[in-house]
Amino acid sequence: MRRPVLFLDVSRLVRRYEHFGGPTGIDRIDLMYARWAGTQTAFTVRPVTRWSHRLVMLRDGALEHVLATLEARWTSGRPPQFGRAGRSPLRFGAERVAGRTRHLSLLRGAKALDADGAPNVTLNVSHDGLDDAARFADLPGPFAALLHDLIPITHPEYETARASALHERRLHTLAAHADHVFTVSAATQSVLHALYPDADFGSSVVHVAPGLVKTDDPIIPDRPTFVHLSSVERRKNLAMLLHVWRDIVAREPDPPHLMVIGKRGGDGTAIDLIERCDALQPHVTATGGLSDTDVARHLAGARALLTPSFVEGFGLPIVEAHVMGVPVIASDIAPHREIGGPSTLFLSPLDGLGWREAILAYARDPALVAEKAAAIVPPQGWDAHFEAVTDTLLALASR
Repeated sequence: MRRPVLFLDVSRLVRRYEHFGGPTGIDRIDLMYARWAGTQTAFTVRPVTRWSHRLVMLRDGALEHVLATLEARWTSGRPPQFGRAGRSPLRFGAERVAGRTRHLSLLRGAKALDADGAPNVTLNVSHDGLDDAARFADLPGPFAALLHDLIPITHPEYETARASALHERRLHTLAAHADHVFTVSAATQSVLHALYPDADFGSSVVHVAPGLVKTDDPIIPDRPTFVHLSSVERRKNLAMLLHVWRDIVAREPDPPHLMVIGKRGGDGTAIDLIERCDALQPHVTATGGLSDTDVARHLAGARALLTPSFVEGFGLPIVEAHVMGVPVIASDIAPHREIGGPSTLFLSPLDGLGWREAILAYARDPALVAEKAAAIVPPQGWDAHFEAVTDTLLALASR
């Protein structure tokens, strides 16, 4: 029997190849799927990307070139991001032209999806391109997607109107054309079926594994340090954490240090506190985006990861902290409960005093931190994740 064909949609990685940016959590997951595609043996993999209102197959070797470029870029100390970011208009314009040229060169030799008569399935794991239903209307076989969250729909107050409308179109595409939807948490799966109770697709939960690799070279700070690992977005509740830190600084002679790792987003209050609050300047460091290697080194040396989000689809930083052996203080929301385990301290995202007390306890008591670290349940690895995904995709392809 011929091996089934997997049309793996790598549109997001191609977009990053053209425009810079990343790596975000979804970027890391997309990258893991692309790496897996090159080593697994269940499918003949044909990478595809969006072009106008359709998907096209990339020529042989194109994905390998994209991966080599992105991996080199994302392992640099500060990966270049999309946007002006201090670049002159002339340089920015030149980079846009160069990026478009890279993209067009990558598409040379691209073809329509063709499984050569073999069983096949198409998989999108990044949301990218799902806003255009036409791309997925006439695929040669079943279609599956990995859904990371529904936050722009369920909590539009944390997103732009454009982002919410875009995500609604993605979900309409899944409702119309998907045969199976993987979700990264049971919490996300529950919301999906509540929003689309009559959809024909099947669904299953596949927790994602850490995108970071445990390091043997942690950065050991000279005082108790905590890490917040995320883009600076309103739903991440970083502003609350910064107000807590300002209170700690005002009351404590030796306050701990907070590292904010992640690209600048839409939380203007948090950004203003970081940049304009003099009291916080010696005690809060915002690094922007860092390479995976540097993120792992900073995280591994922290007393704890702090993640006070109001809403999440999963909570990737939690499992990344756990793989480093670092305990977590997290907001008490369903996705965090699902993966946090017995080592995680859960607090209301509104309980500023509770967060203050917990941070000071972890800062003052290394034995408490060691006790919490010893209680960490190692997160699921990628092998288990891909085994579950492969079983479902094989069943779909054999229909």
